[in-house]
Amino acid sequence: MWTDKSGIPIERFSYLLLEDGDHYIQDWIASCRPGLVGPGAQKPSQQRRLKGRLRLCARAIFFEPEYIKAPILMFPFSKIKKIEQLVEPSPTVSTPASKFRSRQEGFAVSTSMLVKMKENGIDAPYVIEKKDSIWWITMEFSPVQQFLHQAQSLLSINALPFDERDMILQNAAARREAQAHFDQSRLVYFSEYVLLDLPAAQVTPLVREPGRLVLTQSRIYFQPLHNLNNDNPVRSQPYSEIIAVARRRHSLRPIGMEIFFKANLVSGAASSGGVAEGASAFFTFRDLKLREQVVSKLFEQLGGQSGAAAAAGSLLEADSYWLNRITAAWQARLVSNYDYLMYLNLAAGRSFCDLTQWPIMPWVLCDYKSSKLDLTDPSVYRDLSKPIGALNPTRLEVFWERLSEMPEGDNSSSPFLYGTHYSTPGYVLYWLVRGAPAHMLRLQNGKFDAPDRLFVSVADAWESVLNNPADLKELIPEFYCPPSDFLVKREGLNLGVRQNEEPVGDVKLPPWANGPEDFISKNRQALESQHVSMRLHFWIDLIFGHKQRGEAALSANNLYHPLTYEGAVDLDSIDNPVERAGFEAQINEFGQAPRQLFTSPHPPRLLKRMTTVMDNDTLSDYSTKLEGFRGLSMEFVSRIMALASSPRKIPATVTPLTPTSSVKFQIISDEVTSKDSPQTPFRRTRKMRAGTPIPAGTLKNAAQFMSSDSDKEDSPLGKNHDDEYPDSAWRKPEGISDWRTESAVSSPGLDFAEFNNPFDVVKNVVLHLPNTKRQNIVETRVAQESDNLEDREIGERDSEAGVAPHNIEDFHKTMAWHSMFRQRLSEPQRLHLHRGPVNGCVLSEENAAGTVTMYSVDRDGFIKVYSISEGFQIRATKLGTLPLSCLTLAKSSDAYPASMSSHISFTSTEWIIEGYISEFLFAIVLAGSYDDCVYVYSVDYGRALSKMRVHDEAVSCVRMVTSSSERMLTASWDSTVKLWGIGEARESWATATAATPEAEFLEHDSAVWCLDAQPEGSLAVSGAKNGTILAWDLRNPRSSVWHRSCSGSATGLRLSNDSNQVVVASTDGSLRVLETRQSGAVLATKDCGSSLRCCEIAGDLIIAGSADGSLFFWPHIFPSNGSMSKETELATEFLDYSPLQDHSDSINCLSLACHTNGLGASFATASKDCSINIYSVGER
Repeated sequence: MWTDKSGIPIERFSYLLLEDGDHYIQDWIASCRPGLVGPGAQKPSQQRRLKGRLRLCARAIFFEPEYIKAPILMFPFSKIKKIEQLVEPSPTVSTPASKFRSRQEGFAVSTSMLVKMKENGIDAPYVIEKKDSIWWITMEFSPVQQFLHQAQSLLSINALPFDERDMILQNAAARREAQAHFDQSRLVYFSEYVLLDLPAAQVTPLVREPGRLVLTQSRIYFQPLHNLNNDNPVRSQPYSEIIAVARRRHSLRPIGMEIFFKANLVSGAASSGGVAEGASAFFTFRDLKLREQVVSKLFEQLGGQSGAAAAAGSLLEADSYWLNRITAAWQARLVSNYDYLMYLNLAAGRSFCDLTQWPIMPWVLCDYKSSKLDLTDPSVYRDLSKPIGALNPTRLEVFWERLSEMPEGDNSSSPFLYGTHYSTPGYVLYWLVRGAPAHMLRLQNGKFDAPDRLFVSVADAWESVLNNPADLKELIPEFYCPPSDFLVKREGLNLGVRQNEEPVGDVKLPPWANGPEDFISKNRQALESQHVSMRLHFWIDLIFGHKQRGEAALSANNLYHPLTYEGAVDLDSIDNPVERAGFEAQINEFGQAPRQLFTSPHPPRLLKRMTTVMDNDTLSDYSTKLEGFRGLSMEFVSRIMALASSPRKIPATVTPLTPTSSVKFQIISDEVTSKDSPQTPFRRTRKMRAGTPIPAGTLKNAAQFMSSDSDKEDSPLGKNHDDEYPDSAWRKPEGISDWRTESAVSSPGLDFAEFNNPFDVVKNVVLHLPNTKRQNIVETRVAQESDNLEDREIGERDSEAGVAPHNIEDFHKTMAWHSMFRQRLSEPQRLHLHRGPVNGCVLSEENAAGTVTMYSVDRDGFIKVYSISEGFQIRATKLGTLPLSCLTLAKSSDAYPASMSSHISFTSTEWIIEGYISEFLFAIVLAGSYDDCVYVYSVDYGRALSKMRVHDEAVSCVRMVTSSSERMLTASWDSTVKLWGIGEARESWATATAATPEAEFLEHDSAVWCLDAQPEGSLAVSGAKNGTILAWDLRNPRSSVWHRSCSGSATGLRLSNDSNQVVVASTDGSLRVLETRQSGAVLATKDCGSSLRCCEIAGDLIIAGSADGSLFFWPHIFPSNGSMSKETELATEFLDYSPLQDHSDSINCLSLACHTNGLGASFATASKDCSINIYSVGER
């Protein structure tokens, strides 16, 4: 019949061949041949004997031939008619056994059905022969009675009713597991002794392997109850290779434990036992008490609760300390969307070791028919605020009708919307059938699903989840990271022929995908896009958050069958093992909701825009740079832990929890914008800042480094855009042992054609920390539609297509304007209004029409007025022949002539600018000059109303003080500070000559370069060229309140909101915070490394402009600003405060204007390079 010509045994048997509920018992060396059945059949002596292994299970007998071309034979007990002993003459051909026995002992199996599996070593549907046959099996080295006694007993048990049969078999299996003993001769070292020895089971996809878990003082051991292939009877690992221990659920019971191991980056394999790198092992125990006993003992050996493994375990168990900080890091864009979702999956108990708890990823696209994919078009995205079942309103109505007809029941039978879940083993294998056919055969009882129900086309799969009432599946991580093997049919795999007579082959991809790698690449780009980034928290609310269960879930159309939720049924309270097994089967087969991580709405990601323009025509050969990217790794965990443990610091290097590895820096950008479009009248389109804050560190192979091609023009994200997925080649594993499943910390997807276990993932990843270097400013404008993606008109949409909604809520409606100031800072709007260096600028407050106006002066003696909101210059007036040095806005109740209204004729053209006319109506600007004077400039008249000589040398600073009446404070190079009173009459500014100051402050010994004062108080602070800082009480001008000497000339001063602190910028590059109530005591100092020229305060952030054109940022908590929200405080720990350099020469002045709603602000920088940069913060 079959002839083995190779003589090389190949093990093909695995637990996947057993039926659900079956138990492995024992195996023997044996030979097999068919018996005499029917006319013309050969006699047994004429049949060729086939050597192999006889395997006895609770529900079937297996014979696995050594010859790979011969199929594995399964004889189900339910179809066996009889098993009887036989004795036959010794064979003609000499065998090792014949030297010791003249007669061979065996038995005959008479069966009405035979199942053939894995013929030629191929995973194919089982061949079932429903006919009578007899098979002769001879025991090679063991007495036949050893087998017959058990087999005949099992034959009788399997003839019982199912419930009784299952109860007996389960009790017998439990006894065998409890009676097992660990073989202490397998300990690696003679000095080892056992600390803990108890029964456990290792879980891999669709498999539960019982055994003994043993802890010694130096290693962890697992001895499987059955060594199926005689390769590794005991698996072990030293404690030094354990990274983390995390508690897990199994079948919605808290009885699981997952151990994460470090990778050996040198050899690619672990020590002593062949444990592969980058893996985890998932164990289950009889009850919670045993699980906690093991975890406690492990932590004790790994350094206690304060050890690294316990800390990493709490991170993976979603301890609130870590969860809040990682969420904040994602908000601050230190973590990519993919990495954050992977972390949430692990924290919620999802694992690549357990097919019933496979990680979940969202559908983010809904366009699978277009020839080109435009990721800047909102209509190509799925609505993430709705679950899959609610994307089609018509189908949703059917679900609601069914719910209304359901009777009220207990927790396990209460009404629900969806009877099927979004993540089940069947759904996972629907996607992975080409990569894991053996698992599909195990789940489908030896056959693949019908060809027309297999995963054939991405577009068809999307249509199914939109319209099919029984199809609500989300995606899996494999859709967002390479390799793409699960989309390609391996050679020799036969998945059948569809009704249209087309064989099932490779997955049909959307027209916009140039191949499997390109498909995954573009999927990942969509996941990391700005559109998804600003909406992903809605989906998190549905899967991991407050809308996962209860009334909130029902309101969000997100309520699933009660048995998918933890706590719906207490399995431990069910005494009947059959009933309990039924509940377990239902839970495992029909899906499990992840652990609920959030009980309140998930915070949104911080708004950030990018300047890079995507060229959709160049979305091509990008997939090679994705190869090897495996997602979350323990290096990533180390990175997050280091960040969260060191507030406000972003370490350049991190000591990972894994062995020494290469560390590389990289920026990933997660936003793209559309191409330029025509500008609207009176509207200056803003570019949004690129490159900050830092996205998440990217993981990739240690063997490969990022290609220099990342900046090529054909990058799918456009010119000068750093690669989001580094170039790397996936390295295949060597020396894999089945000690653990190589998949727990990285998404699976290896070359299934070469490995029996498609869930073994061996990766050698390396952490890439973010690059804090900012990209150069691109002068090209970004179109208004890309600047305001959510507000773009997208036209008609199919209401049933699951398209993302056009209008969304303001994600930052509760965030103060100064929160995350550096991270929310837009790209600058660069203005070249002046021909000479700009010495000063000031922004007006936002008026009721929402307009902000900027006033600026330059070295050529010009003052200019510019409407930021409308984007054009309003006034340009030359006040004198000498340079203007500074300016401020004066408040006047009625400085404008009453008859002026008669001069304004609001024609249709002028009506357009009514908004900004109301802003500068009655505006008075005070401008200091090198000619020792202050000019009083009327914006309405467009000329100087008066000119006041106030000093003997150039005026360096001018401020307004309005404690009781309007007063002006000036400082000069003549070393003095003077206070001037201004009358309250209508014509006070026009007639002001400032003949005599109210007070003079004469204690400075050198030129006064900076000045600040309480707008409505009595405190003023001045700084001089020699570094002296003096504080003045304007009510008592005789002497200074205190003085402080600093190194370097004082070039900038700013009082805090409550005036209890003052910030000083100096030419020596230092920023100092002085306490005004403690005689100017220095509270804090920061060295910026560059000579500073000015400073400003934005909430709890100090900003300084330098001589080289850089902006420096220094977070400093000012008590007067009040406490931050918890999310904001946490997110601040992860923010990037690296300098920005948007000017080519010295920054001479900074100005901030908070918007009236308190949510946004405008920020201006004036420079010696003759330009002014306007930034927006928060609002668009």
